[in-house]
Amino acid sequence: MKKLFLGSYVFTGLIFILSGFLALSTATDKDKSFNVSKGDKLEVSVSHGNIKVSTWEKDQAYIKAINIDSDDLADLKIEQIGNKILVEFKGQDSDDFYLEVSIPSQFNLDLSTGGGNFSINGNINGKVELATGGGNIDINDIGDKLSASTGGGNISVGNVGGETELSTGGGNISVKEAKSKIELSTGGGNISIGNIGGSAEVSTAGGNISVGKVSGSAELNTAGGNISLDGASGKVEVNTAGGNLNLKNISGSIEANTAGGNIYADLVPSSDSHSEFNTAGGDINLVLPSNAKVNIQANVYVGKRASDPDVEKMIKSDFEPTTVDITGKNLIKKFVLNGGGSMIELNTASGKIKINKK
Repeated sequence: MKKLFLGSYVFTGLIFILSGFLALSTATDKDKSFNVSKGDKLEVSVSHGNIKVSTWEKDQAYIKAINIDSDDLADLKIEQIGNKILVEFKGQDSDDFYLEVSIPSQFNLDLSTGGGNFSINGNINGKVELATGGGNIDINDIGDKLSASTGGGNISVGNVGGETELSTGGGNISVKEAKSKIELSTGGGNISIGNIGGSAEVSTAGGNISVGKVSGSAELNTAGGNISLDGASGKVEVNTAGGNLNLKNISGSIEANTAGGNIYADLVPSSDSHSEFNTAGGDINLVLPSNAKVNIQANVYVGKRASDPDVEKMIKSDFEPTTVDITGKNLIKKFVLNGGGSMIELNTASGKIKINKK
């Protein structure tokens, strides 16, 4: 009797294992190739899955849909209409589904997935739009406009020739260089950008920001990190709720604010610029060329130290002040350099101020 029971268990187990193999074997791949011209467009909309794109020298577009469950085959569409390749997949049972695409480099892309990663291996000389509900985006160089968004992954991009708009709900953003206007936002990661040929709008809810040289205006905001800017010729606004500011080669007007960090500012002020630096809990170090034509007003809240004979050391400068006043609980020093010119204001509530020549 025991042998009969044992045989029954073994037989049942084998049936279970075989059924698993049979279930796995129902997954299949589908692929299609199309003759295309430079400048054509690929539009993809899939319910889920990764999308991998690579470029080649052929005047063809090759689409391969991988790991499609037999129940989902009817939900896959791959077709060519005019100068567009259309791919659509609405299947729900193909857990390991993904797409592999090969296209010419001069192509336009509009790709979306409900929850997967994007990777583009090769440079695309066209407009690119990408959207994923929750994956990473990894892209090489893009020759034209780029728009990419993810609900919660990292974004890494090479050089971009056109306008750039990138957003993620909670990851890091990295861009090698942008030749035009750029807008970047993340709900909780760091942002790093090289040089920017246009204006820049950059924001993160909880990370650091590092930017190269900006040819236009720049607006940089973080709720809890440091900000570094290597240069700007237009108007600049920089804000952080809890980090340091490192600002170099600024020739236009700038307003910089931090609630709890230090400010380092290296300026080459133009004649019509107006700059203001404010920190509630740190020091300010301003660096200027010796021939800069500026007016400077430096303010330090000294509180009960107003009667201290060394209180004036709270503001130190390589330049001679025009006036020194202690008004209420504030130490105020004013400077007129080389006949005066653009205005610079420095304010700290609990730190020191240094003004240096370079």
